[in-house]
Amino acid sequence: MKTLNRFSLLCLSLFLAVTGLATFDSVAPSLASRAAHAQDLESKKIVPFVPTPQEVVDKMIELAGVKTGDVVYDLGSGDGRIVITAAKKGARAVGFDVDGDLVKESRENIRKAGVQELAEIRQQDILTVDLSGASVVTMYLLPDVNLKLRPNVLSQMKPGSRVVSHAFDMGDWKPDKTERVDGRTIYLWTVPAKK
Repeated sequence: MKTLNRFSLLCLSLFLAVTGLATFDSVAPSLASRAAHAQDLESKKIVPFVPTPQEVVDKMIELAGVKTGDVVYDLGSGDGRIVITAAKKGARAVGFDVDGDLVKESRENIRKAGVQELAEIRQQDILTVDLSGASVVTMYLLPDVNLKLRPNVLSQMKPGSRVVSHAFDMGDWKPDKTERVDGRTIYLWTVPAKK
């Protein structure tokens, strides 16, 4: 649902009250809560949606060595293409995105691809995701967002887990491998043993 302003909420509540479908007092709190939740999620959009070309997605999945038994978390999953590609490799794949419209679109794309048993999308702020369940994390974010996520990656993910980023690095954490596909850079890191 797109963010409703207070005037829209008032008009809808009055309509429901006048038509007898509900009273203003019974509807207003629920609508205000939904609007506040939608506005809160909208404010958490820290990266614009820019799709990763499929050939880059394929290389990201290949570079990370995604296979059956892996659990792949895609942070900022957009239309779900990385999640779908990982699921087609036999991995359990979970995408996280704050944009409700993209969540709906990606869930439909998962259904069309026939990978519902292995793939899902969760509407969640990527900075709040617990990464401990992932053996692979994929991302196409922004440099400052990668740096915000780096402490979580290093503290929550198990040693030997892999992280793949399209276009942006992780500051002074040097990648294990860097590849180029169609003029785009892909970075791979392996989470080190805890000190």
